[in-house]
Amino acid sequence: AGGIFNSFCHDAPASLPSMVLKSMKISTVMKCAQGSPCSLHLNIKGTLSLDENIRGLEICSLSLDTQQSQCANVRFARKKSKMLNGKKVQIQFNCIEVNVAQHIYVTMKTVPNYCEVKLSQEYYVEGGKFDYNIDRAKKIISVNVSNFLRDQDYYVRLCHKWFTCEDVGAFAVIKGKESLKSVSLKYSQLLPCLCVEGWLAIPDARRIQLCPFENGKYYALWDNIVYNPVTQTLAWEPACPVLVMVNLCRLMKSNDYCEDIQNSSRSSPEKVRAVQI
Repeated sequence: AGGIFNSFCHDAPASLPSMVLKSMKISTVMKCAQGSPCSLHLNIKGTLSLDENIRGLEICSLSLDTQQSQCANVRFARKKSKMLNGKKVQIQFNCIEVNVAQHIYVTMKTVPNYCEVKLSQEYYVEGGKFDYNIDRAKKIISVNVSNFLRDQDYYVRLCHKWFTCEDVGAFAVIKGKESLKSVSLKYSQLLPCLCVEGWLAIPDARRIQLCPFENGKYYALWDNIVYNPVTQTLAWEPACPVLVMVNLCRLMKSNDYCEDIQNSSRSSPEKVRAVQI
């Protein structure tokens, strides 16, 4: 843990470069020891320009959910700092343990703690990672989940992303004790708003989403056109939030060209739009 004396900052020497610390990057790593449960740790990387006025670095993480903090530090030999003055070195910390789906505030500062010479960043600890495969013939998405604790169950579902992600029926549970961490989910249409959503089976777990088709073609959206012979209307209910221009056209048998019918165009930002024939 960091000492109390590094909590208070000092004015930086005039000779200290302004960009001593830069490019902090945060990820997570899973550490597994034989015979023990796996645990998740922050993997923090940064770049430091060595200086004789800097004797070390301190990394601290603050959980914004629980207000608990953890710190780790590394010290530099004064002789080496003088010899390598101005040299850039890569720093890596991976000893701070975290929980999945945690909201973390991370700081990297010098020892001594020089005012305004620090890096800070908010980070959401992943609640699992997705890999997927699509069987278009069977209309099945196979989802493999990694980077979540083995003793926790995990929920996976398909949903259509509007303001929230609306359930489309496919739902599965991956048991924490099972060795196989994959499920198969059946879909009806590959729509731009079709997403895979996953979350840990704990209260208020943060959900992660993967929407692999959002940059795809919109052809499947037109499968929802229905004709009502009683009211003589064509009704279209888009399954995704998309703004389109809808118009009627008359198919010409001579050249298979569909000729637009005048005054039949409608701009449709709504879920349901009917055009009378």
